[in-house]
Parts: sequence; C-alpha cells; structure tokens
Amino acid sequence: MIRSLYDILLDVSKSSMIDNGDLHAAGLLILTAAIHGLGINRAGVWLFTEDKQVICGKMLIDGDNCELDTSLCLARNDFPRYFNSLDSERAVVAHDALNDASTNEFRDSYLLPFGITSLLDAPIRHHGNMLGIICCEHQGEARVWTSEEVAFASALADTYGRAVSAAQRNDYEQQLKEINTQLEQKINERTNVLQDALRNLNHTQAKLIESEKLASLGRLVSGLAHEINTPLGIAVTSASHCANELKRVQQLYRDDELNEAEFAHFLAGIDDGLGLINSNLNRAATLVQNFKLSGAIHTANEEEQFELRACINLTLKSLQPLLKKNHIDCLLLPGDNIVINSYPGAIAQIITNLITNSIHHAFNNTTDKKIRVQLTQTPEQVTIHYHDNGCGIANEIRPKIFEPFFTTARRTGGSGLGLSIVYNLVTQKLHGEITIDADQSQGACFHICIPELAVRH
Repeated sequence: MIRSLYDILLDVSKSSMIDNGDLHAAGLLILTAAIHGLGINRAGVWLFTEDKQVICGKMLIDGDNCELDTSLCLARNDFPRYFNSLDSERAVVAHDALNDASTNEFRDSYLLPFGITSLLDAPIRHHGNMLGIICCEHQGEARVWTSEEVAFASALADTYGRAVSAAQRNDYEQQLKEINTQLEQKINERTNVLQDALRNLNHTQAKLIESEKLASLGRLVSGLAHEINTPLGIAVTSASHCANELKRVQQLYRDDELNEAEFAHFLAGIDDGLGLINSNLNRAATLVQNFKLSGAIHTANEEEQFELRACINLTLKSLQPLLKKNHIDCLLLPGDNIVINSYPGAIAQIITNLITNSIHHAFNNTTDKKIRVQLTQTPEQVTIHYHDNGCGIANEIRPKIFEPFFTTARRTGGSGLGLSIVYNLVTQKLHGEITIDADQSQGACFHICIPELAVRH
C-alpha cells in the first residue's frame, strides 16, 4: 500500500467519529476517505437485508451530492452471478465492470446510466458476519485496481464494521440506561408497597396486643407468616435475579461481547422478573390488608382489679381440651391469693401463648409432658414463673425468640407471633419484664415480672 493510502487510513482509524456511535458521521468519513484515496467521484455503503436476498444503498456520495438511505436496491433473483460473488465474502474486483462476469448483469440498469466502468466492492464484516459492502465506483476510462487499493478499500470496510459496533454499543447503552431506570422505578414502587404492607402489619400487631380476644385469632395468625413469606420470598429472589442479569449484561457490554440474541434474552428475562415481583408483592399486600381487617374487629381490655391465681386457673381450665389432646399435665402450684389492678385478658393471653409455644416446640422427644406455673410476690412486683420439662431453647436462637415472625416450626404451621405477642403484652400492656433462665437443660423457663399493684390476702 502506498504511503498516501496508509496516511489516509491512519487518519480515519484515529478519528473519534469511528467510535462515538454516530454511524452516519463515520460512514461519511469513510466514504470521503475512499474517494480521496482512490481518486474516484462515487462511493457508497450497501447493506444486505436480513435474508441476504437484496442489497440496498444506505449511503452514497456522488461528487458534491450525498444521499442517506437511497432507493437503489439490487435483488439476488435479478443478479445471481453478482450475488454469488458476494457470497464468497471476498472483495469483488472488476477492472472492466461492463464485461466482468460478476458485474455485467447490471450493465444496462446501473453501470451505463451512471457511467461506471470499474468497480471495487469490499465486504463489511461485523462480529464475523458480512453485512454488506463499501462500493467504490470509477467513472471514465476503465482502470486496473492495484493490490494496495484493494487492501485500502478492505481496510475501510473493516473500519465501517468497527463503527457499526460502536453504534450498536451506543444504542445498547441507551437501552440499558432506560431499562435500569425502569427497573429502579419498579423496585421503588414495589418497595413502597412493601413498606406500606409492613406499616399495616405493625398496626395490626398493635391491635392484637390490645385485644382481649387474641386467642380467637390464633388460627388466622398461624398461617399468616407463611402466606406472606412465600410471595415476598419469590419477589426478593426475582429482584435479585433481575439485578444479577443487569450486571451480567453490563459486563458483556463493557467487554464488547453483547450481541442481539443476548440482549433479547435479557429483555425477556427482565420482563418476566418484573412481572413476578409485581404479582407477588400485590399478593402480600392483600394478605396484610385482610389480616388488618380481621384484627380491627377486636376491642382492647379494660384495667380492673382481680385475683391473679383465679384468672390463671380459669385460663388453664379453658385450655384443658388442648392439654388433654397433647397428653400434657399442666398445673398451677399452690400459693397465696394475689389481688392486682391489671389486665386479665392480657394475662390470659400470655399464659395461652406460652402453653401453645410449649406444645409446638418443647415436647417432640418427651413422653411425660409437664407444665408448671408458680406465682411469687415481693413488695415491688409479682412474678409469674412458667416452666415446661421439654427440650429447652437452644442458645443460638434465644436472642431471636421474641422477634415477630421468628419460628423454628414454620413447616408445621408455626407463625412466629406467639412469643412476640407475649413480649409486647408484658412490656407494653403490663409495663413489666420477661426473662428466660440461662440453664435450659431441664426445659424452657420464663419469668414474667409485673410491677406491684396488688393487695395480698
């Protein structure tokens, strides 16, 4: 290749227009370089249709005229020999285009009307596929294309392929930005829905704490956590998948490995993922709303003076069918009567939830099942001691047992609300304190301390 062609090619290759994503600007630069380097007046970019049965002029410079998306098209059926030459994916070098076997088919329809005597068509390749050609057309006396000129035209065609990659990257980047914005918007919307659902759930929990009929909601509560956890788990998994897919496609884009098939697969996956997030978060929000409505029908306890031992005995008697069904010996140990000003419904619910918790968790490997309740009193407080002879509470879960919806028996219907309600009733309703023994080797042992508001008899 002669020095001037090298210089022209170097200037084109170094130009920022090749890689900035503006395909029209890059194409004009490349065609202008072809015209200047080869000493011709006419050059164009021709691209195949998807089925490669037609090739159309997408950009043409003819002297001082420049056309984008011309109406010039050549069909395989009309020019089979020319298309056979293109199928070889080699440069078509026609020194005498009017008589060359590859090009004389359009002698009358194209060559003679435009005064074209010699043709040099260099294939444009993109990711290994031939997209079309850079067509260099000589007018006037026929000329012989040198090997340097053929190499020059081929290099310009390869540079056009580079510009196509840049344009696609630019387009993909814009689409990725739009998708990312839409994804963030969807996630924010769904997050707001989830936050509303959690606020509703907290409101419902507060209603439950103040209700004297919480026991009647036990069956509803037991299934709630599982029902909410399932759609939320699906939504979180789908959101994580969408985020990972986005990172993967962004990495492919940065590595210049993103192709149309990958991008289409990504779009389909994101659409499916967002659909899962939307449907499952709506399902969770509906469940929480229904639960809120169920809790709102109960009224709060009134503070009153009552005898604590009689209140607990009455509660245990009401639970006898459940205790007999599970073969549990439950007993309130003897002691003095204690009259207090407090909330009998809250205390009844605390005892009920502790017994239910023992039934669900304590006695899996215990045959002689026992629960003992004892009352003690000091000048400062009254203490309810609750003890079962089950398996105890494992060290690793003790810090979590009073957390809402934490349970180790979800597969068997555990809700994770029982001890949370106990904790809130003790600390918020009764203004007391609940603790557990450090030694759980003989079973679970809870101590519920209530400030002294009692008259001892």
